[in-house]
Amino acid sequence: ESRGLGDVYKRQGIIMAKTMIVTSATSGIGKAIAKKLLKESTDKNDKLIINYFDKNQMEEMSNELSDTDKEKVTFIYADMSTYEGMEGFVNDVLKVSDKIDWLVCNTAIGTYKKFEEYDYELWDTILRTNLSVPTFMVQKFKPHFNNGGKIIFMGSLCGKLSYSSSLVYSVSKAGVHHLAKCLLKEFDGQNVSINAIAPSFVETPWQKGRSQESYDRINRKINLHRFAQPDEVAKLVYDTMTNDFINGTLLEISGGYEYF
Repeated sequence: ESRGLGDVYKRQGIIMAKTMIVTSATSGIGKAIAKKLLKESTDKNDKLIINYFDKNQMEEMSNELSDTDKEKVTFIYADMSTYEGMEGFVNDVLKVSDKIDWLVCNTAIGTYKKFEEYDYELWDTILRTNLSVPTFMVQKFKPHFNNGGKIIFMGSLCGKLSYSSSLVYSVSKAGVHHLAKCLLKEFDGQNVSINAIAPSFVETPWQKGRSQESYDRINRKINLHRFAQPDEVAKLVYDTMTNDFINGTLLEISGGYEYF
């Protein structure tokens, strides 16, 4: 049975509105997470801060929201591939609320170029976007987390397995997984849980242009013989957020990838 956010906090003896943040949340997995948080929100004073980069995606998502949900949502533009963009986002968030409860670090980019075609700028941009910028965003938000706060990093199964299609993306996600564990020591005493979610293949706009042959080849390696849906990943994110004893953990959602 699904528990609303208010129920979770009442069980903890805390009754208060929440401030929740999801980066890159107007498409794919991030959008599904944001909508799941709104669906489960039970306090009219809850705040959901959504980072966006694409104005058209933001407007499309805004049009999909009910009037009640629109009152809870603040869209904030930021280029989260740069330190300056992240810094501006943090400053804008703190104008909305100087206290934070839940943070989902969802922003990521990748490449399908071959290793021989990499240049330093490409490598640096992907590592900066996927690993360095989220790290320093958490550093800046750290003093503002409420007791019982939650942080989730979106990792990837390719951070555990050796995918052939993107070396730099895989390395960045391996770093994200370890970051979630290492940060526990930095938050010791604040009662903030930190976890990483590692999906395998998810049916998002990222898959646009994938050939049927590619789908078939990957699906043969997945026990369920299909890609995940974004809302299946969102449900795992929410379930992890509402389980106080899941902490410092990497949770896979792969459909049984490489089962065969």
